[in-house]
Amino acid sequence: MNHYPNEIEDFHSTLLKLKGIVGIESGVDNLEPIDSAMLGFPPFAHLPHGALLRTQGGHKNEVLIQVELETDYSPESLQSIEFLAWFVRDCARGGTAIQLRPFALPPDSPQGRQLGTSLRYHLDLFVAGIEESLQPAYETIIELTRSLEMAIRLYEIPLK
Repeated sequence: MNHYPNEIEDFHSTLLKLKGIVGIESGVDNLEPIDSAMLGFPPFAHLPHGALLRTQGGHKNEVLIQVELETDYSPESLQSIEFLAWFVRDCARGGTAIQLRPFALPPDSPQGRQLGTSLRYHLDLFVAGIEESLQPAYETIIELTRSLEMAIRLYEIPLK
């Protein structure tokens, strides 16, 4: 198990309360050195290509906090993803640089057929102003967690 600061652990815990969300992985990428030419290489496959192509790469002092959500493919998981899609869009409309997008592996691989087994959802949070520490990112995560918990209560979203 990865050990993250409490801010990210709290965000993970809130997301895992949603029905059908069965796994979460997350990480932080420094976007500053990323340019659009690098996006074609396998180590960068997880990055949000559309967003980075529009900006021709990362910005100075910018990080990407990416949370990958795994679902159980149930109808409840689709409702949870639908709720999160609305939540993320609402946060973006309010000024948070965030998006939710599907992510999948190729249909076939040398290890066999992957179609129908690899669908995940990436929650991409772009945070600028990262200089000395990740504290601005942690503050953004704290606010996202509070907002998500409030939306869950307000809209009476079913939990596990």
